[in-house]
Amino acid sequence: MIRLLLLVDRPIIRDAIRALFEAAPDFVLTADRDVDPAVPDVGRAVPDDVDVVLVDLQLRDRDGIAVAADLVRGCGRPGVVILADGADDADVDRAARAGVRGYLLEDDETALLMAGVKAVAAGDAWWSPRAARHLLAAYRRVAAADTPRRDPQVSGLTQRERGVIRLVALGRSNAEIAGELLLGRATVKTHVSRVLTKLKLRDRTQLAAFAHRNGLV
Repeated sequence: MIRLLLLVDRPIIRDAIRALFEAAPDFVLTADRDVDPAVPDVGRAVPDDVDVVLVDLQLRDRDGIAVAADLVRGCGRPGVVILADGADDADVDRAARAGVRGYLLEDDETALLMAGVKAVAAGDAWWSPRAARHLLAAYRRVAAADTPRRDPQVSGLTQRERGVIRLVALGRSNAEIAGELLLGRATVKTHVSRVLTKLKLRDRTQLAAFAHRNGLV
């Protein structure tokens, strides 16, 4: 049996959620009125045998995500799940940063709500599909921002030039580059000179910095 605690103080929503889970054979609801979400340290008031705490995003007296964060910090064993009326980007991002393991929507199908609570009770994470889309989009935006943009000049380099630049960036001398690429020293010197001119760089140090900045090493 999964012991579920509700921190939902909107009467209509609370009654609907209680009715939903009380009718299911796999769940036991604790007395939601025994825990006041307005108290500063709400985590200490959660019974030890609770498996999942369902927190309303729209609590009257406190921010639901702030309460969820307190629960995550104060009683790490129960899985904390946000119940929301929508998948707003800011709310989804804050909930993820708060450390909750689930984000359910009020209008999710009954099967999704049940599956979400069961998954969190089992130690997994469950995000409503709409919330998951927002979370994935946010992750992609951050990943794109963190990805260095290549200098357009990189596309104009030949494979041989890229090979020479890579070895310069690794600190190889012209003689060492000639040995690794099976070229004459004069040919390597010419390649390095042409690359510096093509990229409008002053010396090998700037060339090495260019290589590292553009992922050529």
